[in-house]
Amino acid sequence: EMEFGPGVSELSSLSSAEDTALLENTRQRYDASHIYTRSGRLLLAVNPYRKLNCYTDKVLEQYKASLQPQAELPPHVYAVASSAHLGMMQNSQSQSVVISGESGAGKTETAKILLQYLAEVTAAGSDLHTRVLQTNPIMESFGCAKTVWNNNSSRFGKFLTLQFSASGRMQGAYMKTYLLEKSRITSQLAGEQNYHVLYQVAKGVPDDLKVKYNLGPAESWRYLNVMKGGRVNWDIFPCQFTELAAAMDAIPTVSGMKDGCWRVLIAILQLGNASFTGSGEDDALFSDLAPLRAAAACLGCEEAQLTKALCTQNIKAGLDWIAKPNTTTYSQNVKDALSKALYSRLFDVLVETINTSLMFGGASRYFIGAVDIFGFECFPHNSLEQLCINFANEKLQRMFTEAVFESILAEYKKEGIEVGDMSYEDNTQVVELIENSPRGILPLLAEECFFPNGSDATWLQKMNQVHAKNPVFSEDRMNRNAFTVHHYPGKVTYDTAGFLEKNK
Repeated sequence: EMEFGPGVSELSSLSSAEDTALLENTRQRYDASHIYTRSGRLLLAVNPYRKLNCYTDKVLEQYKASLQPQAELPPHVYAVASSAHLGMMQNSQSQSVVISGESGAGKTETAKILLQYLAEVTAAGSDLHTRVLQTNPIMESFGCAKTVWNNNSSRFGKFLTLQFSASGRMQGAYMKTYLLEKSRITSQLAGEQNYHVLYQVAKGVPDDLKVKYNLGPAESWRYLNVMKGGRVNWDIFPCQFTELAAAMDAIPTVSGMKDGCWRVLIAILQLGNASFTGSGEDDALFSDLAPLRAAAACLGCEEAQLTKALCTQNIKAGLDWIAKPNTTTYSQNVKDALSKALYSRLFDVLVETINTSLMFGGASRYFIGAVDIFGFECFPHNSLEQLCINFANEKLQRMFTEAVFESILAEYKKEGIEVGDMSYEDNTQVVELIENSPRGILPLLAEECFFPNGSDATWLQKMNQVHAKNPVFSEDRMNRNAFTVHHYPGKVTYDTAGFLEKNK
């Protein structure tokens, strides 16, 4: 028989709703390896950073057999998945699960556990079951990376849709992805890493490819952030190269593009090592053509063609086109932009190819959707990427507030129940600060991009004027190029350098 653990497993059973009581109850349960606690429709999960013995086939069968898993059994992701499936069948209505939390909270693992349950219950033994589960190592390898907070941080958001028949059988699946962090390809903070797959390829590709494309050890690649005394911890990766290759082979449409993936990734590594002889305003000339030659071979283009594309730009003079040499600084940016574009296109094509294999072609009766998006972030240096990520989390928090608190209070009012001075955290002001037109942060940023003389400084000046009295916005007195937003988990200071260029 499964144990409910110490304290209370349903927070509404506590005699006090004070923060200290909630936290102490959660701590008691966590110390006893009960990481889940329920609060009505919400499941609170605290990341144990280790494998627990509560995801076995026997445990899964118990939640599968229960008609009321949320009431009869201890809190668990399996209970949420089971309730979504039962709700879909009993109410003839599609369902969605939102997985939210800070970076490192365990959202990616939770999404995998949710998918494991639904695939096992509704498609066990089928080829679809295998294909759906094998998407996990692929998407983690291509979309996750080590950050200062998290060894396996999702650097993109996704909405996974599982398609079901009228009888509740899984028929197919597909993904929509959002906000892939392209800047990570060419630069990472100290102690952080690039996407997992680049390390897996650098270490694990077959020897014949290593020889053919002059592939040195992982420590030799600039984009991998280990050249200056860094160290790769090979134990943190979600899977090894052989496991990634096997997962890609398990999905027929992906298997055929596997070698092409390795070539694009090797080309990106080689481009990272291509350096120039001069600096600043000097005409761009490559100091060593070996990396460029290897990148061109991987991409199937001529070395001279690639060199010309990176080191010159065509300018129209009258009816003629003239090739003008780029400066070293400009060519360096072009080279990095090409690397980011290659990875972004590869990621998009990979997702499309996976969807081709998994998606059900006919009409599905229902779906269960799962939102798994990167967590709230606050780094020593925060730019446009972090603002977008934190804004996405603010929107999710706003949805939680509407779904949980506002709907319940409206229901109490309708039933004549006196709720007194019940209050809750409302982040509407932050959402409006960022998105409301025409004075929000993002609309002002878009507007500034259209002005010929627009700059990061003029954009910041306008924001400081417009939001001088906004309680969730403040100027940064220590850094005149920064501003601070009072997000729902805490304050985050954003450095405006590069905002306009990234937005364009």
